[in-house]
Amino acid sequence: MNKFSRILRNLTVGLSESVFLSPLGRYFSKADREELGQAVKKSESLHRGELRICIESTLSVLEILQNVTSEKKAIEMFSFLKVWDTEENSGILIYLLLSEKKIHILADRGIYKKIGQNRLDSIASKIGEGFRSGKPKEAILLGISELTVDLSRYFPAGKHNPNELPDEPFIK
Repeated sequence: MNKFSRILRNLTVGLSESVFLSPLGRYFSKADREELGQAVKKSESLHRGELRICIESTLSVLEILQNVTSEKKAIEMFSFLKVWDTEENSGILIYLLLSEKKIHILADRGIYKKIGQNRLDSIASKIGEGFRSGKPKEAILLGISELTVDLSRYFPAGKHNPNELPDEPFIK
């Protein structure tokens, strides 16, 4: 997508946010967001990984003009939300940019050693399929479930299992 198309899409979404229903509200109700937070909490009780969901409606025009892509923004949010700052380097970010319909899953180095980016990309693709079929909450819940299986295998819960990151989705 070229810069002009990206600017137009993000401005249109931003305008609809202020006049009508936000993309966030279109995809996720307050109850849905609470359910996602509870799913993260339940997942983290089964392993030593830390999951964080970040849902962003749009990028600013300035970010687009500065060539900020959804992937770059996901990396920025990975740092901003301190997903990298867990005791066992076992943080995972599920990042959604609603205006551009982009999904990225990023993980700290402890996860990459065991799971790898190909697996994370596969889970992100499945989440994308769920969005396209009109079931975004269920898609993220499926992604959390798949990550839980992998994390339980490589980072099983132990006696020491602190909750290092907030469970509720970060909304921007």
